[in-house]
Amino acid sequence: MTKICIVSRNPPAANPRAIKEAEALANAGYDVTIVHASPGGWSDTMSADVVPENVRAIGAPFGPRAPLAVRVRQLAGRKSVRGLARVFGVSEPLAFRGAGDVASDLFRLALKTKSALYIGHYVEGLAAAARAARAHGAMYAFDAEDFHPGDLPDEPASAFDNALLDAIERTHLPGCAYVTAAAPGIADAYAKQYNIPRPTVVLNTFSKSLAPSAASFSSGSKAAQASPSVYWFSQTIGKTRGLENAIRAIAQSQSRPHLYLRGEAAPGYQQTMESLASELGVADRLHFLPPGPPDEMVALAAPYDAGLVGEIGHTFNRRIALTNKQFTYLLAGLPVFMSDVPGHSAFANSAQGAAFLYRTEDPTSLANAMDALLLDETVLAAARERALMLGQNEFCWEKDQKLLLGTIEAALATSQHAGAAL
Repeated sequence: MTKICIVSRNPPAANPRAIKEAEALANAGYDVTIVHASPGGWSDTMSADVVPENVRAIGAPFGPRAPLAVRVRQLAGRKSVRGLARVFGVSEPLAFRGAGDVASDLFRLALKTKSALYIGHYVEGLAAAARAARAHGAMYAFDAEDFHPGDLPDEPASAFDNALLDAIERTHLPGCAYVTAAAPGIADAYAKQYNIPRPTVVLNTFSKSLAPSAASFSSGSKAAQASPSVYWFSQTIGKTRGLENAIRAIAQSQSRPHLYLRGEAAPGYQQTMESLASELGVADRLHFLPPGPPDEMVALAAPYDAGLVGEIGHTFNRRIALTNKQFTYLLAGLPVFMSDVPGHSAFANSAQGAAFLYRTEDPTSLANAMDALLLDETVLAAARERALMLGQNEFCWEKDQKLLLGTIEAALATSQHAGAAL
């Protein structure tokens, strides 16, 4: 049985894309191990529940909840290496240790998991996967969930960190057996930045088995406890996600929907949002919900009337990326309000009737979009039916899984053929 090792800086509960990849590979007959960072807390608890039974998962502790000796070693090593890089210049070996706290630990675990193919997620995962693959004479690949060179603000303060990321990617991407990307814009950006073949686009979709049997909204009924309702979720509820704009839009709108936010609020952010909502007279329409397991996100979204993807595009990556939100909403039968950053605008063209653009950070534009959809139950019901159809037929994991497996099978076949030729 061919062994494949997936290496990610995020725990499984915070990386549904890696979990879908692992499950698809295991179900296709591969022996799959996930090597991942383990920050402790709720993410580790949920991770134990989301890893498929036919997949092994090995965690590397890091972060404030890691054992003290481990945390001190990670922080001290990262600080000293970054200091050397500032003095002597950025090189890949220094970038490997300086770009993240857990990269070396991921490499050590991956090295112990001898495999035919190592798949890196995030830059730390790429560096660890490439090193483990070379040590074992194996192949490695990279899944670009984001365009990492554009993930930091375009300002002088980010130049050093961007140089670290660039050193890793510029060194290892040309040697990848293949590269996949989570959005067309990300694929285009990587091809241009590093002069590599355009990565294969594998969207952040989900299995249609998670979808409800029918759109939960029908004319004359309200699915959520308080309606009309707009729903948003993420690991962290915080700034730069367009949520303040949504509060202002609700205050301006005639429909005055309730806004439901699921995730773990950044320190002080819930109070900031509650103060803004109170100031605008819509305090009773803002609701915070606890984090939920990744495999329940579609079901948790289904009771609401519409979803929100409000990225403000504060970095280049955020302007071109597609998160998993819109695919979760569509599969749940929710039409989507989307800010008009370039990535969203391109996507909306392929999801007409279920994706509704508004001008980024323009509360009046969002309020108008809300009213056009939420004030007419017939219009909303039609949009929900359209969303469900797109989620089950166009934007579903069953389609993207075939593309992913085909890409991996071709890479492994090429390797086997080359080995036979030798």
